[in-house]
Formats: sequence, C-alpha cells, structure tokens
Amino acid sequence: MEVTTRTVSRNRCGRCRQEGHNRTRCPHDSSTATSLAVAFRQEERARDLIRVRELRARQAALNSNADHAAFRTRVYEQVTDMQRRLQELTGGAAVVPPRNVPTVREVKIQEILFDRAQEIPDGLYKELMDALVIRV
Repeated sequence: MEVTTRTVSRNRCGRCRQEGHNRTRCPHDSSTATSLAVAFRQEERARDLIRVRELRARQAALNSNADHAAFRTRVYEQVTDMQRRLQELTGGAAVVPPRNVPTVREVKIQEILFDRAQEIPDGLYKELMDALVIRV
C-alpha cells in the first residue's frame, strides 16, 4: 500500500497557515489569521478526503484482483480434476490429437503409387490413393 506524506513548507506561518512568512512576522491581525487558518484546514480536510477516497478505490481494485485470483484458482482446480478423470477413463493412455501432416511412409507409398500408376489397374490405383489421401 502506498504511504502518502505531507510536505511541510519551512515558510508557512503558524498563525494564518499562509506561505512566505513565519508566526513572528505575520502581517495579519488575529481575526484575519484565524479565518485564513480555518480556510486552510478546510482545504486540507478536503484534500485528505480525496486521498481517502483514492485509497479506498485502490483497495477495492486490489480486492477485485484477489477475487479474480480466487476465480482462476477454482477454474484451475476444475481443469485438473477433468484431466484426472479423462486419464482414468482412457486407462492412463495419452489422448493423441489427429495428425495434420502425413507420415514419411505415407508420402513414400504415394510416390511409389504415382510412379507406377501406368502398371496398376485404374480401380485399384484410385482405391489405394484414396486410402492414402493427405489429411489437411
């Protein structure tokens, strides 16, 4: 959490709270000095209220981030549980996604069939090539 500090001016009067002079050299009479000091304190309270609101807003944002982290934790636990169930159902065998690229053997067989296409009857050639069709 961020800590805010007040800056204290060395040239602020202790009577009227105005900058530029000190208590012993204050040019204001006591009633004017009092009213200026009251106005200064009101402004200071207003600034403090703004700071408090900002801090509360930051704290609310941190709390919502904590809620988000808790949500992510719950989802991660659900995913882990689903993966465990899937492994139990498949007998521990890894589920292999379908391949998009033909194997080296399939490519070689296709090349041989293509090179010898004139020697193979048309129906058989078509069936063999359909069986070795490249998956996309």
